[in-house]
Amino acid sequence: MRRTVVDETRVMRPEFAPYLPMMDFLAELLGPRTEVVLHDTSDVSRSIVALTNGHVSGRSVGGPATDLVLKVLQNHEHDDRDFLANYLAVSRTGGAFRSSTFFIRDRVGAVVGMLCVNVDDEPLRRARDLLEAITATTGVPKAVVDPGVGTAAPVAERLSASVDELALDGIDRIVAARGVEPHRMSVQEKTSTVGELERAGVFLLKGAVAQVATALQVSEPTVYRYLAQVRRSRV
Repeated sequence: MRRTVVDETRVMRPEFAPYLPMMDFLAELLGPRTEVVLHDTSDVSRSIVALTNGHVSGRSVGGPATDLVLKVLQNHEHDDRDFLANYLAVSRTGGAFRSSTFFIRDRVGAVVGMLCVNVDDEPLRRARDLLEAITATTGVPKAVVDPGVGTAAPVAERLSASVDELALDGIDRIVAARGVEPHRMSVQEKTSTVGELERAGVFLLKGAVAQVATALQVSEPTVYRYLAQVRRSRV
């Protein structure tokens, strides 16, 4: 019996047909702590068109893309690759996953979808930590590497349950990384921040301009002006 939940309100692209049975296969093979997600990149606001074991990340069919999806679409940085494997992803609630993404392309090579596998390895990490504890010897302590905390590797993807969550997460992280409160930022710093948000694909999301305006404490027309300057400089 098929366990994959499919968005019946969407017309499924023909390129996706071979991947639907594969989703159940992967879930059966890898177990209930593995989530399999099919993204349709034509609408990033509700890109999840099929989902198996959605309880793993708490997402559902009709949910938005991830920040990784936005970056791939915006920057074409993985045009020469068929997939990304075993990178760290985190959910809004702090869950950590070992994730992999396969790029689904149309006949001309454009990315039209992504098949993503997110594995919750928490029990294995606990077992690893227990083994390390009971086999530890005295001496110079080695650095603790714990993907659950996010210190083992840079986070490559964030799994968001809603469009607002996806946009706010990206905006908050990039604004906070400036190290300056928005009301103290210069015009140049705010323009540069908008440039980073543009490269992160945040403006592919509906309502992002309003959220950026609030975060930077400027008006929406000002954000549009900064964005126009950024895009002109990239031409």
